[in-house]
Amino acid sequence: MQIALHKPWMMKVELLFIHGAGGGNVTWRLQLLRFKNAQAIALPGHPDSHGRVTIEEYAEFVAEYVTAKHIHRPILVGHSMGGAIAIEYALGGPNLTGLVLVGTGARLRVRHDLLSRVREDYPQACTMLAKLSAAPDCDPIIINRIRNQLLKIPSDVTYGDLCACDRFDRIREVNRIVCPTLIVCGTNDQLTPLKYSEYPHQNIRNSKLVKIPQAGHSTMLEKYREFNRILADFEASLTGVRH
Repeated sequence: MQIALHKPWMMKVELLFIHGAGGGNVTWRLQLLRFKNAQAIALPGHPDSHGRVTIEEYAEFVAEYVTAKHIHRPILVGHSMGGAIAIEYALGGPNLTGLVLVGTGARLRVRHDLLSRVREDYPQACTMLAKLSAAPDCDPIIINRIRNQLLKIPSDVTYGDLCACDRFDRIREVNRIVCPTLIVCGTNDQLTPLKYSEYPHQNIRNSKLVKIPQAGHSTMLEKYREFNRILADFEASLTGVRH
């Protein structure tokens, strides 16, 4: 994927949030309230239109969105599958101010029993996935919100998302990322445990790993105040502006 370069005087730095598998732009509602220079993209099929079947295709969609919205130097913030999309985007060109990877990795693997459950009993699969998407002692209200969001997405789209994640592998290429990178992981993440975040941190030279205690896979929901503070500090370090 080739991404066009832009002249420095054209730069307009904005946060662009990318949600995960079976999610939606509502995933970032607590961040959009905090960051006024931000947009949260709704990927195809979430819930409208048709989903994509590869991380590369989703990254192409994000690139088209960035061009259409005239966002010349974004800070991409990707959660889970969204992080994989952000990695793919970053490998395609250098026009990023920064990269934020949340609960993700350079390679993602999905439990085959979860894939089967999505096919056989989608409501039950959504319950299972929602519980795995937070720390074991997370507020049930948050888990229920995650489940309700999943239920809004067609089962075939969520299945396609999970298959795309399962095929994603940039283990050998992630060291080519050169932009400043913030990596955030909850210490109780059940879907992408800490080792998933440690690998890109070890292989992206200009990266910082921040662990959020007692948070699970959805740190931006479970510990949103701490997450927002960490993100604000990172943005300010790149732009000199605090929102």
